Amino acid sequence: MKTIFVVYTNSDNVDAKCTTLKKYVFNTQSKVKVGDKLISPSYSTPMVVTDILEDDLFTYYCKSTGELSYVLTSTEFRTIKTLKIMTGDDPDVVAKKAGTVNTKCR
Repeated sequence: MKTIFVVYTNSDNVDAKCTTLKKYVFNTQSKVKVGDKLISPSYSTPMVVTDILEDDLFTYYCKSTGELSYVLTSTEFRTIKTLKIMTGDDPDVVAKKAGTVNTKCR
């Protein structure tokens, strides 16, 4: 299990390290890499993976500051959702890989 950051975008060119788009966080057991484009019936816009914390599995995030935490220390903290990524027609799919985008800084 790892914590990943994504941005929502329709673009196939995302500066993963330089983006000014708002980042969102999920936990996942799935194999993903920076630049993977994910689609989900739960969201209208595709997600692009921008960062992966391989050695850390955070439980909470603060909506106002973006701080990640292992423990609940504030009423502003929310539980990080688990993102299940499949490659097939599993009815429980939350997201599917939809390719890879260019993530080089310009």
